[in-house]
Amino acid sequence: MKFRALLIFTVFVLLISAAGAVLPVNGEVGLYDKMIRLHVIANSDGEEDQALKLKVRDAALEYAASLTGDCADIAEAKKMIEEHKDELTEVCRAAVIENGFDYNVEIKLGYEKYPEKTYGEFTLPSGDYYSVRVLIGEAEGHNWWCVLFPPLCVGAATGERAVMASAGLTKDEVDIMTENDGGGYVIKFKIVEFLRGIFTSK
Repeated sequence: MKFRALLIFTVFVLLISAAGAVLPVNGEVGLYDKMIRLHVIANSDGEEDQALKLKVRDAALEYAASLTGDCADIAEAKKMIEEHKDELTEVCRAAVIENGFDYNVEIKLGYEKYPEKTYGEFTLPSGDYYSVRVLIGEAEGHNWWCVLFPPLCVGAATGERAVMASAGLTKDEVDIMTENDGGGYVIKFKIVEFLRGIFTSK
């Protein structure tokens, strides 16, 4: 029993030591609190429903961009989206009707778990991000997600680094998403998530 306890303690110490070399020291975890994700869920996996999902996505992005385009940070962007949630719902609903369908559209705001995802030249770690979820009809089809704020969902996010920096991300936070160091950042994120799980588990 004592040997097992000693072994567990040793492994834990080694893990903490290894983590010390790669744990975020430049605010990587802050990424979770500086972005708004867009999550659009199709009515079904049918070809027409999947095509409709993209039409709704485009409408949501265009309207959201008009709301958050001048926002200085995520707090302001969240406020704008929350205050105009009903209008955003109507915009998405209109896109459904314009494309010949009669599905209901529901928008849910709140934190949601996302997997690690690469968008062009940058990668976001898995984690809980504030999310705008657009549920079309039964919302049982494949989904689509990206970053709504800063506006990195579309090619309009040309000059991605500048866009991210303008939204309040530090240079180090931008660097960890856009620079390739042989996978080191993935290791960092995995360790952060592992330790977070330990300290938040009930």
